[in-house]
Amino acid sequence: MSRTKRFRPTGAAVLIGAMIGMVGLAGCGAGQISQTSNQTAAVSGANVTVGHIAVRNALIEYPVGVRPAAAVYRRGENAPVQLTIVNESDAADRLLRASSRVAGSVQLAGDGALPGDHVITSGTKLQALPNSHEVQVTLAGLTDEIRPGLSYPVVLTFERAGDVVVDLPVGSPAEARLDEPASGGGGH
Repeated sequence: MSRTKRFRPTGAAVLIGAMIGMVGLAGCGAGQISQTSNQTAAVSGANVTVGHIAVRNALIEYPVGVRPAAAVYRRGENAPVQLTIVNESDAADRLLRASSRVAGSVQLAGDGALPGDHVITSGTKLQALPNSHEVQVTLAGLTDEIRPGLSYPVVLTFERAGDVVVDLPVGSPAEARLDEPASGGGGH
């Protein structure tokens, strides 16, 4: 009679196999192609760096007194933009113009000069920073409604840096949302 030998893995072989499997699975959870690599924060504005120009916390300001369920801005209205532009170079640059497909024009009020290591701010909620000055940026004559939860492209054109495209989200309301009580006496 012949006897067939059965292979029985030792405890060490099982442990090594389990460790290799865990290392392989851990590699699936991170990296440049992970699901979270292209997600952005839901609260703050857009951040873009092109060459020596850094645009930080750029967003369309949420107006005071607008209910969250409604469009924030209607066609034909103007929408103020809040942002910070940093020239990270020693060489001067200049914000020449801005444009957007959702506005008839983008108005720039103020001096677009951007000396080296200087900051331009726009928006009423920002405090003056050292080595900075303010330029008001406004999306004028909106061609589409502006709604919360969406972002809208704006192209900032600089003398040296060229075009910088920023997808502006709509900012959050300053006041907390107050829901109406449920009808029918349930209230839950």
